[in-house]
Amino acid sequence: MEYPKRPTAANDIQRSWRLTLALCVLVLTAIIASAVLTERSLSRLAEAREEVAQNLLTDMALKELMSQMLDAETGQRGFLLSGHAIYLQPYFAALTQLREARAALAVALNQDAASVAQLDVLDKAITAKLQELDRAVRLKSEGRSEEAVAPVLADTDKQSLDAVREALRALASSVDHRSSQLAAEHAREIRNNYWILAASLALNLLFFVGLVQRLRYFAAQGHAARQVMAARNDELSRLLESAAARNEQVHGLSELSRFLQSCVDMDEAVRMLQQRLPLLMRAGSGALYLLASPRDQLRQAFAWGDEPYVKYFEPTDCWAVRLGQPFQQPVQTGAAACAHLQSGHPRMHADIHCLPLVAHGELMGLLVLDARIASDQSVNVENEGYRRITLEQVGLSIGNLKLRESLRQQSIRDAVTGLYNRRFLEESMQREVLRASRLLKQGCNDGMAVLMIDIDHFKRFNDEHGHEVGDQVLIEVAAVLQRQTRGSDVAARYGGEEFTIVLADMPAALALDRAEKVRADVEGLVLQASGKALGSITISIGLAQFPTHGSTVEALLLAADKALYEAKRAGRNRVMVAS
Repeated sequence: MEYPKRPTAANDIQRSWRLTLALCVLVLTAIIASAVLTERSLSRLAEAREEVAQNLLTDMALKELMSQMLDAETGQRGFLLSGHAIYLQPYFAALTQLREARAALAVALNQDAASVAQLDVLDKAITAKLQELDRAVRLKSEGRSEEAVAPVLADTDKQSLDAVREALRALASSVDHRSSQLAAEHAREIRNNYWILAASLALNLLFFVGLVQRLRYFAAQGHAARQVMAARNDELSRLLESAAARNEQVHGLSELSRFLQSCVDMDEAVRMLQQRLPLLMRAGSGALYLLASPRDQLRQAFAWGDEPYVKYFEPTDCWAVRLGQPFQQPVQTGAAACAHLQSGHPRMHADIHCLPLVAHGELMGLLVLDARIASDQSVNVENEGYRRITLEQVGLSIGNLKLRESLRQQSIRDAVTGLYNRRFLEESMQREVLRASRLLKQGCNDGMAVLMIDIDHFKRFNDEHGHEVGDQVLIEVAAVLQRQTRGSDVAARYGGEEFTIVLADMPAALALDRAEKVRADVEGLVLQASGKALGSITISIGLAQFPTHGSTVEALLLAADKALYEAKRAGRNRVMVAS
């Protein structure tokens, strides 16, 4: 499974995050700009509303001013024509309101420089008109009616009133023009704000769509990353399981190797393999065959599982032994299948493997496995690797054990006769003497006998027939000694043509009978060399009994040796008991 390189993936993620952050900043900036524009538009609308209200107030003040002026003139004319003071009441009321209207108009127009100049003209016209009205009223009050009415009749008051009207119209026109300009500016600014707001909303929408796309991209990336992570976790779990199985296999193989190196003989090694090898092989059934000593048969050491396996077979019956490599059985029986499985394994199939055990270039044995255990091909491949390593180690351990056993046998046995050598004899006798002494103290000892044996006239055989014939004589006599001794006894070559037998737990009478039996069997040997009879062979035997003739190894050997010389002096071919 191939994964993307980490630096590339990290750079892609970093670039994506930077782009997303930039989009977020742009969206936030656009929102802030839209809010600012909106606030500015609302402020301008509020200002425009105030200006419109101010213009309305100015227009109302102008109309009120003209109305009050007309009311003052009407009251003044009524007083002039009738002379009744009652007409002065609206006159003075109009004058008061007129002053208030002028003050309000001055406040309304104090920020408009162009209107202030026109307001000064209006103030002058109103002042002149009010002075004219006030003069006429004063003259009428003094009884000078003709002088008071003269301006009215001469249309002088009309001219002054027209001057006021003209100033009011000019001021109103200026205010209307200013209002129109402000309205146009406000409309243009609001329209521009609307366009900017629309563009900002469109840009915000575009940025928002981009941000949504980035978020969807991140969601897809997250899903893909989770899938990759899940795949990696599965792969990691499989690798961890494989590593755990491998560690377990290595540990088991190490333990098996350690135990095999500590085994004292092949029987103990076979018991150890029977306990641990099936687990290491990971097979439902199988059998271990070891090459027998004569090297002509493979004999079953042990088997496990429900499948039957033959007890022994010839090496030529297995293709793995012939080819010197592992062999997998074919699906069908026939010439390409192993003969030992065709006769002993009725359900033979392609999962049966024959695996040779080889050490130091020599065949040690054969392992037959029924490998049907896993359906995963990769697991089977791993099992094959484990089995190959395990077989190499087991074969090497068995080879070393056999080599060690061979070296041990060479160290304790005579190379010519195969009997134990003198060193082993002395160690064994020391052990048996101590054992016999312990049993003697317990009152349950049957005794121990030592036989010293010498071949009569052995030098003559060597001189007449040569050393090869002499070695043959030694071998034949040694064979008789091996047949006449038990597993608990020790038959050894003491040196030259002398032999020694240690009979454990043997009473004196039985020891003497066994010595006579050995002597008779040797005398009955028929030896030939190069087709010629060599004549009979006889031996002389000296017998010593523990503790009658000695309680130490040296004492027993000395007593038996003296008895041997007594037998020779007495004429040979006899058994003499130590005195």
